Amino acid sequence: MARILIADDHESMRIAFRAAVRLHPGWEVCGEATDGREAVARTQELKPDLVVLDFHMPIANGIKAGSEIANSMPRIPVLLYTLYKTRELEVAAQLVGIRQVVAKEEGPHNLLNAIDKELSEHPQ
Repeated sequence: MARILIADDHESMRIAFRAAVRLHPGWEVCGEATDGREAVARTQELKPDLVVLDFHMPIANGIKAGSEIANSMPRIPVLLYTLYKTRELEVAAQLVGIRQVVAKEEGPHNLLNAIDKELSEHPQ
């Protein structure tokens, strides 16, 4: 079972993501966070197979949290899920070790595809 941690400050996004993951055999949400600092702490505690971070979160945004996760736990793939996808954000994310940036406006299907790709390329 692939264990996924999600970090988003909007409860509605976490609820929708949990529902989508439940429909995928072999995946489970092992933990949640509502800000960047909590995402880093929960990742260290739970050691998930993959982390999905919202970009715009309180305390530490997704780039900062993703950087800390990638530096301390480089084997855990990190995805950034955002309303603010730009080429500059993609470059910044890549520079800190975030594997992919997925736009929220493209819908959850693209996020699920990105998760599937990362999990198949980096099995735990």
